[in-house]
Amino acid sequence: MNRRLALLTLAAGPLGCGYILHPERRGTQSGLIDGATMVMDLLWLLAGIIPGVVALIVDFSSGAIYVRGGSALRLEPGGRLAVRLPRSSNPARLELRLITASNRVVARKLAWIGPSTREGQSLELDVGDSTEPQEAVHLEVVTETGARARLPTAIEFSTRTDER
Repeated sequence: MNRRLALLTLAAGPLGCGYILHPERRGTQSGLIDGATMVMDLLWLLAGIIPGVVALIVDFSSGAIYVRGGSALRLEPGGRLAVRLPRSSNPARLELRLITASNRVVARKLAWIGPSTREGQSLELDVGDSTEPQEAVHLEVVTETGARARLPTAIEFSTRTDER
């Protein structure tokens, strides 16, 4: 019985759970780690250190442990990005920008916020065709005092041939 369990463990260990359950994820280079797949791989450590480590290596190296769509947004060149404006008790001016990693401004708009800002009011940034399809941008907010905040998640531009 123990011998059969050992053979089963060694045979199934190299096939990481994500590799079997999510073949569509194979080849993904990075992204958010799927918690369920990670837990299933870690459970192989109960059967033995070797099957557990092998399952983790297989899933990480194949990319099957990563959830696709790690970026928050994908836009087509020429698209528009709608940003919901925050409510504020004090009137203030905000500049919303789409900016590349090289600090090139792709789009910008000014917005006034304050007590009169309606709930759910949004502002649209027109991306235009000025970006290269593979160039990612970030949303940056600049206050009238010069303080800046940048959304850490990149906005990627897709082409018509990209999978969705």
